[in-house]
Amino acid sequence: MTEEKLTQNLAYAGFILVAFELVKSMIVSPIKLFYIDITFGEGMPFKTYEQDVLSRHKNQFEASLLYLRDFMEAIDAEDLTAIQELRKHRNELAHNLPKTIKNIEINKYLQLLDKTNKVLFKLSNYRIYMEIGSDPEFQDKGIDWGTIKGSEYLLFEEILEKVKILQYETTLNTA
Repeated sequence: MTEEKLTQNLAYAGFILVAFELVKSMIVSPIKLFYIDITFGEGMPFKTYEQDVLSRHKNQFEASLLYLRDFMEAIDAEDLTAIQELRKHRNELAHNLPKTIKNIEINKYLQLLDKTNKVLFKLSNYRIYMEIGSDPEFQDKGIDWGTIKGSEYLLFEEILEKVKILQYETTLNTA
Protein backbone atom coordinates (compact mmCIF):
# COMPACT_ATOMS: atom_id res chain seq x y z
CA MET A 1 0.00 0.00 0.00
CA THR A 2 1.34 3.40 -0.90
CA GLU A 3 1.69 6.14 1.66
CA GLU A 4 -0.88 8.17 -0.26
CA LYS A 5 -3.44 5.33 -0.22
CA LEU A 6 -2.86 4.76 3.49
CA THR A 7 -3.36 8.47 4.17
CA GLN A 8 -6.58 8.49 2.11
CA ASN A 9 -7.96 5.43 3.88
CA LEU A 10 -7.12 6.80 7.33
CA ALA A 11 -8.69 10.16 6.44
CA TYR A 12 -11.81 8.36 5.19
CA ALA A 13 -12.06 6.32 8.41
CA GLY A 14 -11.72 9.51 10.44
CA PHE A 15 -14.45 11.21 8.43
CA ILE A 16 -16.79 8.28 9.00
CA LEU A 17 -16.12 8.29 12.75
CA VAL A 18 -16.84 12.02 12.97
CA ALA A 19 -19.91 11.70 10.74
CA PHE A 20 -21.42 9.05 12.98
CA GLU A 21 -20.73 11.08 16.13
CA LEU A 22 -22.55 13.98 14.48
CA VAL A 23 -25.48 11.71 13.68
CA LYS A 24 -25.55 10.45 17.24
CA SER A 25 -25.41 13.97 18.67
CA MET A 26 -28.31 15.04 16.46
CA ILE A 27 -30.41 12.11 17.62
CA VAL A 28 -29.81 11.43 21.31
CA SER A 29 -28.91 14.80 22.86
CA PRO A 30 -31.81 16.93 21.59
CA ILE A 31 -34.36 14.37 22.75
CA LYS A 32 -32.80 14.13 26.20
CA LEU A 33 -32.67 17.93 26.47
CA PHE A 34 -36.33 18.19 25.52
CA TYR A 35 -37.35 16.08 28.52
CA ILE A 36 -34.94 17.50 31.12
CA ASP A 37 -36.57 19.33 34.04
CA ILE A 38 -40.03 19.43 32.49
CA THR A 39 -43.37 18.08 33.60
CA PHE A 40 -46.04 17.78 30.95
CA GLY A 41 -49.62 18.67 31.75
CA GLU A 42 -52.63 16.41 31.56
CA GLY A 43 -53.70 15.61 27.99
CA MET A 44 -50.26 16.25 26.48
CA PRO A 45 -48.91 13.55 24.16
CA PHE A 46 -45.62 13.56 26.09
CA LYS A 47 -45.10 11.71 29.36
CA THR A 48 -41.50 11.19 30.52
CA TYR A 49 -38.21 10.42 28.81
CA GLU A 50 -38.35 6.92 30.22
CA GLN A 51 -41.90 6.26 29.01
CA ASP A 52 -41.71 7.98 25.63
CA VAL A 53 -38.16 7.08 24.60
CA LEU A 54 -36.39 4.49 26.69
CA SER A 55 -39.36 2.13 26.72
CA ARG A 56 -38.82 1.56 22.98
CA HIS A 57 -35.44 -0.19 23.22
CA LYS A 58 -32.79 -1.03 25.85
CA ASN A 59 -30.14 0.87 23.84
CA GLN A 60 -30.53 4.65 24.13
CA PHE A 61 -29.51 5.32 20.52
CA GLU A 62 -31.91 2.69 19.17
CA ALA A 63 -34.68 3.97 21.44
CA SER A 64 -34.13 7.51 20.21
CA LEU A 65 -34.30 6.41 16.57
CA LEU A 66 -37.56 4.57 17.19
CA TYR A 67 -38.94 7.60 19.02
CA LEU A 68 -38.07 9.85 16.07
CA ARG A 69 -39.66 7.40 13.64
CA ASP A 70 -42.74 6.22 15.52
CA PHE A 71 -43.63 8.99 17.95
CA MET A 72 -42.39 12.23 16.36
CA GLU A 73 -42.56 10.98 12.74
CA ALA A 74 -39.43 13.02 11.99
CA ILE A 75 -37.84 10.13 10.08
CA ASP A 76 -39.22 7.13 8.24
CA ALA A 77 -38.17 3.49 8.03
CA GLU A 78 -35.79 4.15 5.12
CA ASP A 79 -34.10 6.93 7.09
CA LEU A 80 -33.71 4.64 10.10
CA THR A 81 -32.13 1.97 7.89
CA ALA A 82 -29.63 4.47 6.45
CA ILE A 83 -28.56 5.56 9.93
CA GLN A 84 -28.20 1.94 11.02
CA GLU A 85 -26.08 1.18 7.94
CA LEU A 86 -23.81 4.13 8.74
CA ARG A 87 -23.55 2.90 12.33
CA LYS A 88 -22.60 -0.59 11.15
CA HIS A 89 -19.98 0.83 8.76
CA ARG A 90 -18.59 3.05 11.50
CA ASN A 91 -18.37 0.13 13.92
CA GLU A 92 -16.60 -2.03 11.34
CA LEU A 93 -14.04 0.70 10.74
CA ALA A 94 -13.59 1.59 14.40
CA HIS A 95 -13.23 -1.97 15.64
CA ASN A 96 -11.40 -3.55 12.70
CA LEU A 97 -9.31 -0.74 11.25
CA PRO A 98 -5.96 -2.56 11.35
CA LYS A 99 -7.49 -5.46 9.41
CA THR A 100 -9.44 -3.36 6.91
CA ILE A 101 -7.22 -0.32 6.34
CA LYS A 102 -5.71 -1.75 3.15
CA ASN A 103 -9.06 -2.72 1.62
CA ILE A 104 -11.32 0.29 2.15
CA GLU A 105 -13.31 0.95 -1.00
CA ILE A 106 -14.61 4.47 -0.63
CA ASN A 107 -16.74 4.14 -3.81
CA LYS A 108 -18.69 1.35 -2.17
CA TYR A 109 -19.99 3.70 0.55
CA LEU A 110 -20.82 6.88 -1.37
CA GLN A 111 -24.47 5.90 -1.79
CA LEU A 112 -24.73 5.23 1.95
CA LEU A 113 -23.24 8.65 2.67
CA ASP A 114 -25.70 10.29 0.28
CA LYS A 115 -28.60 8.55 2.05
CA THR A 116 -27.21 9.62 5.41
CA ASN A 117 -26.87 13.15 4.10
CA LYS A 118 -30.58 13.25 3.28
CA VAL A 119 -31.53 11.91 6.72
CA LEU A 120 -29.28 14.34 8.52
CA PHE A 121 -30.66 17.28 6.60
CA LYS A 122 -34.14 16.09 7.52
CA LEU A 123 -33.22 15.81 11.21
CA SER A 124 -31.35 19.10 11.23
CA ASN A 125 -34.18 20.90 9.51
CA TYR A 126 -36.76 19.31 11.83
CA ARG A 127 -34.78 20.26 14.92
CA ILE A 128 -34.27 23.89 13.83
CA TYR A 129 -37.96 24.21 13.08
CA MET A 130 -38.94 22.69 16.44
CA GLU A 131 -36.52 24.95 18.33
CA ILE A 132 -37.08 28.20 16.44
CA GLY A 133 -39.51 27.94 13.56
CA SER A 134 -42.47 26.81 15.60
CA ASP A 135 -42.26 30.05 17.62
CA PRO A 136 -45.05 32.33 16.34
CA GLU A 137 -42.61 35.23 16.38
CA PHE A 138 -40.69 33.65 13.50
CA GLN A 139 -43.56 32.24 11.45
CA ASP A 140 -44.44 35.41 9.57
CA LYS A 141 -40.87 36.42 8.69
CA GLY A 142 -40.83 34.94 5.18
CA ILE A 143 -38.27 32.30 6.16
CA ASP A 144 -38.23 29.14 4.05
CA TRP A 145 -38.02 26.66 6.91
CA GLY A 146 -37.66 23.78 4.46
CA THR A 147 -34.11 24.89 3.62
CA ILE A 148 -32.70 25.77 7.05
CA LYS A 149 -29.63 23.78 8.16
CA GLY A 150 -28.24 23.35 11.66
CA SER A 151 -24.55 23.54 12.57
CA GLU A 152 -24.09 19.77 12.90
CA TYR A 153 -25.49 19.25 9.43
CA LEU A 154 -23.24 21.95 7.97
CA LEU A 155 -20.23 20.12 9.42
CA PHE A 156 -21.50 16.81 8.01
CA GLU A 157 -21.85 18.45 4.57
CA GLU A 158 -18.23 19.53 4.81
CA ILE A 159 -17.15 16.00 5.76
CA LEU A 160 -19.13 14.53 2.86
CA GLU A 161 -17.37 16.88 0.44
CA LYS A 162 -13.97 15.78 1.79
CA VAL A 163 -14.92 12.11 1.36
CA LYS A 164 -15.98 12.76 -2.22
CA ILE A 165 -12.64 14.48 -2.86
CA LEU A 166 -10.85 11.45 -1.38
CA GLN A 167 -12.88 9.16 -3.60
CA TYR A 168 -12.03 11.26 -6.65
CA GLU A 169 -8.31 11.23 -5.76
CA THR A 170 -8.44 7.46 -5.25
CA THR A 171 -10.06 7.04 -8.66
CA LEU A 172 -7.36 9.19 -10.28
CA ASN A 173 -4.56 7.24 -8.58
CA THR A 174 -5.88 3.86 -9.69
CA ALA A 175 -6.57 4.93 -13.29
